[in-house]
Amino acid sequence: MKKLIAAAVLALAFPAASVFAANADAKNMAAAKELMAVMNVRAIMQASVQQMSQHMPDMMRQIAEAGFENKKFSEEQKRKARADLDKALPGMITAMGKTLSDPKLLEELEAETTGIYARNFSDDEMRQITAFYRSPVGTKMLSTMPKLMQESMMVSQKVIVPRIAKMVEGMTAATAK
Repeated sequence: MKKLIAAAVLALAFPAASVFAANADAKNMAAAKELMAVMNVRAIMQASVQQMSQHMPDMMRQIAEAGFENKKFSEEQKRKARADLDKALPGMITAMGKTLSDPKLLEELEAETTGIYARNFSDDEMRQITAFYRSPVGTKMLSTMPKLMQESMMVSQKVIVPRIAKMVEGMTAATAK
């Protein structure tokens, strides 16, 4: 069950990995890199990863707790499952922290994001977006982004965790049969 919870949390945290950097020409990649620099993407990603790291233990516990409420679990099974979680959670959190603090993580995320922009916008469009982010309202948008991301993460947790918990409960019930 611990592996299932960890996999579900990771799937939420990092939706479908991709190889987006390919197929963009040098002109687009240069414009995308400039845009990433103006947007301060690396700092935004770092803040996002830190937010994720802070919220991950609560999300993992909520998902597990929902699984413990399975009607087929006796009180003794629930008690044991909670004790097992209490033992395993610190190690899971440490492992998650190591994974999320890997310096290569931000490099890879930034490279992939740069490729996404390069493939989806022309170099002219990216220059216009870059100009926007250099404007006062664009600067405000960028400075507000971490707060927006934090609030969005909290909303996502509020909306998604109960659904995952229900899914885990159903899977737990199915395997208990």
